Amino acid sequence: LFEGVFDVVAGETELVEMVDSQGRAIGQLPRKLVHQFNLLHRGIGLFVTKDVPIQLGRQVEQPDLYVHQRTSTKRIFPSLYDMFVGGVSLAKEPSRLTAEREVAEELGLSRGSTQLSDRLWRCIVCTAYNRCVVDFFSYTMLTNKEAISWQEEEVAWGSFVPYSVVEASGDMSIQRLTDRKEWPGRYPPVQARGGLQEDVAWHVDERNESVSNNARQSWEDWDYVPDGLLVWEAWLARLPKAVAKGPQDTNGSL
Repeated sequence: LFEGVFDVVAGETELVEMVDSQGRAIGQLPRKLVHQFNLLHRGIGLFVTKDVPIQLGRQVEQPDLYVHQRTSTKRIFPSLYDMFVGGVSLAKEPSRLTAEREVAEELGLSRGSTQLSDRLWRCIVCTAYNRCVVDFFSYTMLTNKEAISWQEEEVAWGSFVPYSVVEASGDMSIQRLTDRKEWPGRYPPVQARGGLQEDVAWHVDERNESVSNNARQSWEDWDYVPDGLLVWEAWLARLPKAVAKGPQDTNGSL
């Protein structure tokens, strides 16, 4: 399968595991080849919450979630938004270690040994450009002990956002993809609020000079990374059935 392509990645030392649908390793390859051939591999996703851990339920008030906008220079999904930190697990790297590494690299948060949750769930993201078994975590950032410091080449804007706004903006982003027949998951997609956004109010602070013009657009116009929306859909599917609208066995949740 890979005859004649290894010279392309000669000298690359970052190895990633090919895995089966249960996340069990069946081989190792340079990371570039895993992406080039869209092979199933391991990765992580995580919420970053403000002071309070995320909870599996709807009867409690959920904490603010950190949302960021990718820079316009990103090769994949430039200028799109994401409600997660994500990354690829290296060969033999435990998923929790991947989560600690990624949140430190992307947002400068280094208290993973105490602030990172146990694995909350596992799902599979499967698209034409990415096939990944995702282990999901949550990181609770204590605002009196640390602050976010993102990489300027990676992040154009970021802020803690009310959970209700993430729900509503996620629904609207999913709906736009669905209307354009570009939704990469199952139809109908799982959505949180059934299209009812009238009770949601929140505005990006226009006085913040560090906020880019694109980030200042209304949250109703935020377009999220499609892969992130698939993981968000898997989260919604795990909430009480009265909350999620759509199929119960969404998007390969394990």
